[in-house]
Amino acid sequence: MDYERAVENAPPGWRKFGLKALARLPEEVRRHELNRVPEAERELVDAGDPAAIERLRKAFFWTFVYHLQPNLWDALSKVEPIHPEVIAALPSSARRGTDVGAGSGRLTHHLLTRCEQVVAVEPSAGLRAILKHRMPMVKIVAGWAEALPLADRCSDLTAACGALGPEPDVLAELERVTAVGGSIALINPECPEWFEAHGWTRLTAPKIAAPEHDSWIDEVFGPPDPPRELLTKRITN
Repeated sequence: MDYERAVENAPPGWRKFGLKALARLPEEVRRHELNRVPEAERELVDAGDPAAIERLRKAFFWTFVYHLQPNLWDALSKVEPIHPEVIAALPSSARRGTDVGAGSGRLTHHLLTRCEQVVAVEPSAGLRAILKHRMPMVKIVAGWAEALPLADRCSDLTAACGALGPEPDVLAELERVTAVGGSIALINPECPEWFEAHGWTRLTAPKIAAPEHDSWIDEVFGPPDPPRELLTKRITN
């Protein structure tokens, strides 16, 4: 998600994290995330501009959650289950599956029922720990979507849920690791209209209600909205 879009779409709980949260991020994560902040904006933040600091706190909300309070994300994912029609539309069998930005395993456990082997790529150490405890049979590796630590053509089903958009470097990596004849499946990607306009097959399932949940979920994240968009592409060469 680009910086301006992240600021605009920040959930109500962005106020939960102050600027000091930036220093608490692992160094590699902090460096990675600051690279997406426009240079002029970083200068304003460094100068102590209150409006720029507020924008940065909004833009980094999800980063702070994933890396500093991963249990919050895990709780949200449980009340935003992937729509059954989307799961049913995924390829029913594949030898090797990959979950990019796997989080705590919301999509990963569905891939386990479809793939002989599953690799989960996740940059957050906290989320990797949850996933490892929950699904020890999955191979879990640290990495970012734009630089996947995987071999060329190693995946027959390369999937992600709610983590990716149409960034050229990310799309190039997804195609690089997906075998000829295999598929890329993105659930609730950013800008689904872009994917559809570029030849991806789109499925939009009917909206479903979230399971009953504690009120703090809405206060931090806004009303839960279970993922229901699926964009797929078959790799032919």
